[in-house]
Amino acid sequence: MNWNDPHIRLSLKELQETLDWRGRDSRVVRAAFAWSRFKKRWMRRVKQFFARPPEGDASAPRVLFWLAGGMGDAAGARRLVTAYRALLPNARFDVYSPLPGVARMLFGADKNTRILEKDNMRFSGYDLAVQTCLSAKFLHVRKDRLSRLAPAFLPVLERAQAAQDSLGVLLEDPFLTEGVLGRWLYAQGGRRFDLLAYTGGTELPHNAQERLPAGRGGLQKFGLEGAAYITFHDGTSHAQKVGRTRPTRAWPAVRWCEFVRLFKREFPQIKVVQLGGHNSPVYEEADICLVGKTDVTDLPSLLAGSLAHADTESGLVHLAQYTDVRSAVAFGPSSARFFGFAKNENLAAGPCGGCMWTTADWMMNCPLGHTPAPCTERVSAREMLEAVKRILRR
Repeated sequence: MNWNDPHIRLSLKELQETLDWRGRDSRVVRAAFAWSRFKKRWMRRVKQFFARPPEGDASAPRVLFWLAGGMGDAAGARRLVTAYRALLPNARFDVYSPLPGVARMLFGADKNTRILEKDNMRFSGYDLAVQTCLSAKFLHVRKDRLSRLAPAFLPVLERAQAAQDSLGVLLEDPFLTEGVLGRWLYAQGGRRFDLLAYTGGTELPHNAQERLPAGRGGLQKFGLEGAAYITFHDGTSHAQKVGRTRPTRAWPAVRWCEFVRLFKREFPQIKVVQLGGHNSPVYEEADICLVGKTDVTDLPSLLAGSLAHADTESGLVHLAQYTDVRSAVAFGPSSARFFGFAKNENLAAGPCGGCMWTTADWMMNCPLGHTPAPCTERVSAREMLEAVKRILRR
């Protein structure tokens, strides 16, 4: 994506003006935004005052990555962490995620990387502190030390800082505005890692090149070593509160039941293993149900040992990118063009799909009020079966 294209720059300017409510003729709105900014800055200062400074060798660059979001977002952030690790080979990295088990699985194998269990780090103690999700945002930079300790990194740092500055209000509070940026990026024809690469100051591949160390722990733990099996995941996650309402990205339960029956009819010799957190519904059609039974550290080996993985656009699909398994993915409100990976079978939802980020609760409620979401319903069990068969034939 060419971020210097005049049309892209003008479109971003228009988006910034739309969001910059401080320019509106409303004292109430201006005061509300001013109070919100003041409160956040004050709370951050108080928190940083009591936070612990980083440990380790002060002669090496110290880098903090603060990972926002769930497993899929953390898996995406791995692209930038890996790139910075290569650019800063002598640096000491600290990684914090609200899901420490996910962080350990994705980053814990590096001797120069430490996983933080609590959100009590002092940003000012780092040479570079980065918050990541769809974009990257520098929380603290000590350019003088980085210039001395890692001069080769400076061009990346300067590109990233210039890119972040150019987004202005759009990065002022990423928790509020990343959905707006994501929708804008999608409308411009961008893809998942374009914004992260731009704000990170370095090129990032959309399709993962490296692989996670899988081991055989999960296979031995559940008796799957040497077994022929496929995995599937209902599409719900630990972070979602699933009651009577299924997430809009979740494929209908009746489709999963039909798909598993069709698959077992054609491939009775291949076991069907269901993965998922404790929120996922259990399907009796599965040969082996591991819902709520796995630790996140089991997942790389379980996915790597699978002949194919069937899912919707979920964290497991983004994690599977770092293994050799290919996935058949049913897309609905999230876009196959935006999130789909080249090695997978990406089943697009059709003209009604791709409504991601149009409303604040798009992940749980169809923006047009449909129940269930018709975009996800459009993918049939037969289409999923044929996609998995194409993977098995490779």
